[in-house]
Amino acid sequence: MQIEYKNIDAKLVVNEIRNGRSLESVQKLFGLKFKSEVQDLYLKGLMELGEIPQVEFSRPETPRIQAPIQASAAPPAMESPERTTFTRRRERPPISRPSVVIKTGNFRTIGQSGSITLNRALLIEMLGFGIGDSFEIYREDDLVVLKKTATPA
Repeated sequence: MQIEYKNIDAKLVVNEIRNGRSLESVQKLFGLKFKSEVQDLYLKGLMELGEIPQVEFSRPETPRIQAPIQASAAPPAMESPERTTFTRRRERPPISRPSVVIKTGNFRTIGQSGSITLNRALLIEMLGFGIGDSFEIYREDDLVVLKKTATPA
């Protein structure tokens, strides 16, 4: 379904935009209701000028079945074309459990600002990291993993 915009030449819209006019001013100049109409005309103008390849954006029309109307008969059932549904699933790598699990006396929670506090005793004394170490943070299912990196991020 191609939309005609009051016989507006799409090349004129391209020229106006190239001359520095905003979408709003082009919209008012040509008397269009929506900015999307200006964008559509701009795209058509670029295609007509040969600056971008021709693209058809309209949906293909589905053929309609027209049967003779009978006064006393029920309407005929519409046959729906066979549809094949595909589901995309992302292959997940098998979950490898961490080699070292440190049990602490208390749990960590996300604070109101969205931060989790890991104190010095946990990071340096229990986990063996040092001051200035850099980490990569990622998620594996319900685990949050800190992976030490060689260079600071």
